[in-house]
Amino acid sequence: MEERPDLRPFFEPRGIVLVGATRTPGFGYGIPLSMRRHGWGDRLFLVNPRGGELHGMRVYRKVAEVPGPADLAVVIVPAKQVPAVMEELGQRGIRHAIVESAGFAEAGEEGRLLQDEALRAARRHGVRVIGPNCVGVVNTANRLATVEVLEEAMTPGGISLVAQSGVFGNILLDTLYERELHVAKAVTLGNRMDVDECDVLDFLAADERTRAIAMYLEGAADGRRLLEALRRTTARKPVLVLKSGRTGPGRAATASHTASLSGEDRLYDAALRQSGALRAETLEELIDAVRVLSALPPARGRCLGIVTSSGSLGVLATDMAVREGLEVPPLPGEVNEALRGEVPTWINLRNPLDVGPSSYFTPALRAMLESQAVDMVLAITVIPYAVLREWEPLGMDAKAWFGDIASLREEFPYKPLAVCAVGNSAFVSGMREAAGPGVPVLTSPETAARAMAMLYGLRRPS
Repeated sequence: MEERPDLRPFFEPRGIVLVGATRTPGFGYGIPLSMRRHGWGDRLFLVNPRGGELHGMRVYRKVAEVPGPADLAVVIVPAKQVPAVMEELGQRGIRHAIVESAGFAEAGEEGRLLQDEALRAARRHGVRVIGPNCVGVVNTANRLATVEVLEEAMTPGGISLVAQSGVFGNILLDTLYERELHVAKAVTLGNRMDVDECDVLDFLAADERTRAIAMYLEGAADGRRLLEALRRTTARKPVLVLKSGRTGPGRAATASHTASLSGEDRLYDAALRQSGALRAETLEELIDAVRVLSALPPARGRCLGIVTSSGSLGVLATDMAVREGLEVPPLPGEVNEALRGEVPTWINLRNPLDVGPSSYFTPALRAMLESQAVDMVLAITVIPYAVLREWEPLGMDAKAWFGDIASLREEFPYKPLAVCAVGNSAFVSGMREAAGPGVPVLTSPETAARAMAMLYGLRRPS
């Protein structure tokens, strides 16, 4: 069996050497401030041939002068200097390096030769390298970030990100916390000179804090290794992949971005299906689907029950659910029996179950969750915001209209339950509060239905 590399020092270093600290604006100026703010100031050592001080911290002239148990380097120097830095790190005994510098294989043949030279230097000394042309890693558990990250985005969570693009990964961190999604770890790979997506998948598969993995993939360093790594990982936790380079111009763009060979999209599509990974079509879907996959258990079957306050949105969800391989069967008999006589005659007892924004929403949702014939439930909650805003001063907020969904989730933890809330952002926020952290709230019936289908498509643990 292939030996798995130890990537732990990238995420849990004893000390960090930043090679390329600078007094001019840029990563070498801002990252030391960010690391110190996150509590790494006493384990951070700055290096620049000019020496002196930066932000009140001593700057060492050479890596060899750095004291302490440093075992990770963040390298931010011009590309031509990187091979020599690899030699310095190896001689100092530092075996893990993140090269954030650009100007390598993504820049053309000269850069590719320079990248090969840097890799040879690293391998001579057994230095594992993430990058170049990346922004490194984030570990929210110990507040480590090798790039400037918003304080709010450092809240620990269960989603881990793997992105070939550095800035993409950074911006995704900014986006997720606004959606009340929190990250365990993030890795940006850049050109994958050494460490690639397969190494990272194996590491995250064993990471106890990671419940689901979201990947942005431009191309595979080794297609067969990727397939095998995905199979190993999806046997333990969900992996959702957003793959770019689907068109000829898109594939050409990846080559100049992270020096990736994107390949034929249909081959990637087949490989992802065979491995048990799930594929997102858009960035928005990646975010919504990983919200569902990280919060809910796999579905035991394909039967979806829909409770809605809008018949039209229920139809849209049904169309997407059926297109994605789910069943939206007739209303189960036990649900019909539970509600018959309890709801007015204007409510048509069928699936989707349209009860309007009424006091019948909670009984209908409970009955659907109780049914053994329903494998997963989607609650679609909509109400004209003008009505909600007028009634809110009287205590009729989103929770009053649609019930304590968070409590229902606790009663039925084994059955996947998601909410689709459409409308004013204040209403959506109120529904998130009513649903609680254990119930994902999405804002499109089609995206919600497709995410529920992914729950059925999850590879079962071996």
